[in-house]
Amino acid sequence: MSIFFSKKIFLDEEELAENLRKARQEKKLKLEEVAKKLNINIKYLKALEKGAYNDLPEGIYGKNFLREYSIILGLNYNELLKQYNKERNLNKEKKINIFSNQVVKKWYFVSIPKIIKNLSIIIVVILCFFYLNYALKKIYSIPELNIISPQENFITNDNQVIISGQTEPEVKILINNEQVLIDSQGNFNKTISLNKGINEITITAEKKFGKINIIKRHIMVK
Repeated sequence: MSIFFSKKIFLDEEELAENLRKARQEKKLKLEEVAKKLNINIKYLKALEKGAYNDLPEGIYGKNFLREYSIILGLNYNELLKQYNKERNLNKEKKINIFSNQVVKKWYFVSIPKIIKNLSIIIVVILCFFYLNYALKKIYSIPELNIISPQENFITNDNQVIISGQTEPEVKILINNEQVLIDSQGNFNKTISLNKGINEITITAEKKFGKINIIKRHIMVK
């Protein structure tokens, strides 16, 4: 039966992994041999000798592996544990710093185009809102109706008069309840027969979903 004696080691000059590796090599032990004796997966012993602490299990398991390994190598576990904790904490800090730097770089290179993209979307949404509002007003507002001739209270000797005016292209025009054709610019003309005396002419402009605009003209025939 082999008896192992613990000896104090100084870890300020060398890393824990280097001390473990040197101690094993001095005893002329192979990792496979140690792993078999300790019944520890060889990958965990390799992680200890490489300082790859992130490859070790979290919590107490990693420390237990270190304790068993220190016993078989004849090293002072308490000193090893101090260095283990110190180096593992340093690795965590480095990992956090690296992650933080990556986040900053990612934000710098990615967020600016993202901001531009978001601003573009907002601008498009605002423009669509204004266009929709304009379109709804055009649909549901009172249609424009401008009677060019004749003027109100027009006096004539003729028994006919031409009603001319202008409106919006999509508007329906009725003169005395008869529909009048309009051109692409919204212009319309209609010859109306008159009777002697006062004639009342009603011009109506209406949209499909909108309100109605009515203008009346009173014409006197002598």
